[in-house]
Amino acid sequence: ACATATNFETTTVTANALPPPPPPTNPSVFCDDFESYSAGSYLVSSSSNWTTWSGTGAGTTEDVLINNSQSNSPSNSLYCQGATNANGPTDILLPFGPSTPYTNGYFELTAEFYVANGAYFNFQAENIPAITWALEALFDNGTISFGSIVSGWFFFVPYPTNQWFELKIAIDLNANSWNVFIDGVFQGAFTNATNQIASLNLHPLAGHQFYVDDVCYEYSTSPIWTYGCTDS
Repeated sequence: ACATATNFETTTVTANALPPPPPPTNPSVFCDDFESYSAGSYLVSSSSNWTTWSGTGAGTTEDVLINNSQSNSPSNSLYCQGATNANGPTDILLPFGPSTPYTNGYFELTAEFYVANGAYFNFQAENIPAITWALEALFDNGTISFGSIVSGWFFFVPYPTNQWFELKIAIDLNANSWNVFIDGVFQGAFTNATNQIASLNLHPLAGHQFYVDDVCYEYSTSPIWTYGCTDS
């Protein structure tokens, strides 16, 4: 809702020895390409990783349907469409792991967007939504405005319309440096008044029409040198 994103050590296996157990799953690395869901099904009803703004909207209009009419890889995506004269009703959240909110360390979100007619998302700063909006992003006529609907926009980058592109936001929370990339090209960086992050909120405003695919995030207490992640 709007205010009114591993390295393993090499182990030598000797003859007749059992192979080592697999490394534990890192709960702070996540990707969703939406291919494991059936087209026409509700995302939050199908996945424990996503929720809705209210926390109780799975399978309702607050949820979002899996779409197969447009995708970046290979078949499914999310289609977010705002009502004609009102924001929403789609209002979904992706919590960024079990240790949020992150107030230090390194965080990165990547996502593919296809913006047909405007788009919007925000980062929530607290685990419970609607307490603090860390950052808002409004896509309109080829420009992404970062900042706040209430307090004003302060950072602007261009984006290609009516085609897929990757948005990456790489954050050094230790230095309060929020870095923006479009299709891997650095667009600039800014300091953010609310330098912490807990979740992603996808919420189309009135009239918006956009698709989202290949949503990935990673958090580490060490610098993230290799950008991007593998679909799961």
